[in-house]
Amino acid sequence: MSRKHYRAFAAVLRRAHEYYPESKDGIDHLTREIASICAEDNHHFRRQQFYDAASPETP
Repeated sequence: MSRKHYRAFAAVLRRAHEYYPESKDGIDHLTREIASICAEDNHHFRRQQFYDAASPETP
């Protein structure tokens, strides 16, 4: 996978937070699982950067 894929995954998760705020725990779990897969794929993968990108935007 490439950075483009990681960014696309993060964008989907961020939108899920926006559209389904009541599902925060489930989306957070999916975020961690996807991050683990990405980290296995690429040892340079930066988990915290992914978590930040996948988090809902704060005002």
